[in-house]
Amino acid sequence: MAEEKETTRMGRPVTDIDRAFNVQVRCVVVITTKSGQKLNGMSAAWVSRASEQPFLVMASVYKKNYSHDLIQSSRIFAVNYLQEGQQKLAIHFGKQSGREVEKFRKVPYFTERTGAPILKDCLAYLDCRVIDQMDSGDHTIFLGEVQSGKVIAPGRGLQFELKDYLNASASPDGP
Repeated sequence: MAEEKETTRMGRPVTDIDRAFNVQVRCVVVITTKSGQKLNGMSAAWVSRASEQPFLVMASVYKKNYSHDLIQSSRIFAVNYLQEGQQKLAIHFGKQSGREVEKFRKVPYFTERTGAPILKDCLAYLDCRVIDQMDSGDHTIFLGEVQSGKVIAPGRGLQFELKDYLNASASPDGP
């Protein structure tokens, strides 16, 4: 029996560099956006603070994601930091496309300054307006100036563990 090769989400073989990147502690976030009347969100782990003054955050978004197109057209997004125990919510936003599923159908949210949806049950959020973007291979890095932000609930951030998401599938009934 042949040994099964470990592959990335994009289908290429996992390398030692991938494994090194995966030891970095990352809080799971859901990046949300709105363009016109369309709301969408996607789970992400490649989000980082970029500046203290002004408050800037960078979010790396896969170019084929529906959220990518919505952020590009609306120039807004929110970073929603998930809490421990919210893996189902991360899977809901990460394992299905907003092109086919209305992800906010059963997910409560509110809005702040930009109008991007903010998850009511997240740990904390940053509401951002895109001020720049940069091509980054198969991703685009969106640089957002934080318009508002707040810690909503006490607790700890949901730490990204690849094993929690590899074989997971979203529930058709929502999170």
